[in-house]
Amino acid sequence: MLGTLGLWKPSNDTRPARQPGSLAWSEADLADAWQERRYAGPWLEDCCGRRLRVVFPGRRWGRPGPDFMGAVLAGEGGQLVHGDVEVHVRSSNWVGHRHGPDPAYRRVVLHVVRRVDLLLLDTSGWHVPTVAIEPDPPADWSSRPPPEAVPCLRPGPAVLAVVAAAGQARFRGRVARFEGDLAAAEPNQVVWRGVAEAVGWSANAKPFGTLADAVPWSEAAPVVTARGPVGLAGLLLGTAGLLGAASLPEAHHWRALQRERNLRPVLTRAAWDRRQVRAANTPPARCRGLAELAARWADGGAAGPHAGLAEQVLAAVQRAVRAQRPVLWPFGCAPPYVGRGRAQVIAINVLLPFAAAAGLEAEAQQLFASLPGEPPNRVLRYMAAQLGEPVVRFRGACAQQGLLHLFTQSCASRVCGGCPAQATHGPRPPG
Repeated sequence: MLGTLGLWKPSNDTRPARQPGSLAWSEADLADAWQERRYAGPWLEDCCGRRLRVVFPGRRWGRPGPDFMGAVLAGEGGQLVHGDVEVHVRSSNWVGHRHGPDPAYRRVVLHVVRRVDLLLLDTSGWHVPTVAIEPDPPADWSSRPPPEAVPCLRPGPAVLAVVAAAGQARFRGRVARFEGDLAAAEPNQVVWRGVAEAVGWSANAKPFGTLADAVPWSEAAPVVTARGPVGLAGLLLGTAGLLGAASLPEAHHWRALQRERNLRPVLTRAAWDRRQVRAANTPPARCRGLAELAARWADGGAAGPHAGLAEQVLAAVQRAVRAQRPVLWPFGCAPPYVGRGRAQVIAINVLLPFAAAAGLEAEAQQLFASLPGEPPNRVLRYMAAQLGEPVVRFRGACAQQGLLHLFTQSCASRVCGGCPAQATHGPRPPG
């Protein structure tokens, strides 16, 4: 937070906020103006009379939570404040949208509005720093790109070299993680947990890891062999606290296993993030996908009868290296629950680093350099724009992992001074 705010007299104006030409400003219009810096500046004054400057307005991705994530603000003394920014037409919308008790808004460092009609408190009971801006019409800025859209790097070879090095650094980090896991757990369980985390996406990776530990491969394999994927899905859903989303057969299997083994849920429904998740990506659907994958792996697959899960991964990597056109995604694909895109994520983030940690380092490195990348997401698109698109295209697993690594290491917190791109090629050109 920027600090405790004093009182600011609320406006008595209850008329709808309007822009020149008698067109009403919507929240989306105001967010556009904030993103493109279409307001008087560079210094803004908050409701306590303090002046601040916007170093970076934040990333606008449209997901649940604050409108802009990772903003950077500077005070008159030069101190920097990192956090999120929420945009509303009126300050009272904060209360109307029930942001106060929502923990997703605890990192909000600035509330941007057009009208202040109510004093606000955050989740800790402090006043929410609020700034009222008067946006400029978009037509006045039609020829000026948003400052954050200016690429950090311009020469193509330099961009690709920095991104490739970052991709290798991210891969080495994942290999080190699996080496540590192999020192503490048996290989089949290491693969099972890694796949479960990858199936869960970033929002639910942690609870899926907990679920994989609660239902380890040594238990999941016999259950799926005896009861099929529906039986294992029932076990996973019941253990995950998601029995309310189970089908009748899945619920019957869970009740039977519960009586037989004296089981109880390890997680609760509250442990799962369901915000803005498509039906195919919900935790129950992913549990069923994990069960389908287990059914494919339980009999040893292409590696031969009774081959363990880790053996199957190593065999799949060796087959892919020998192939003329290497592919690895079929190993982790289980339609309709786990499609080709998520299977490619599993291959890049789990199968290859595990194989490298288990002794196939040369083969894994070869595939990492040649396999196509995962489906694009918001982070990849954002980083591609930052680092030079459309002049430079980032294709392949290594390049995409490099973009993700640079984002987490520097762009996510806007620490440009520590970014390899900035250190190699100087400061970013002004917007």
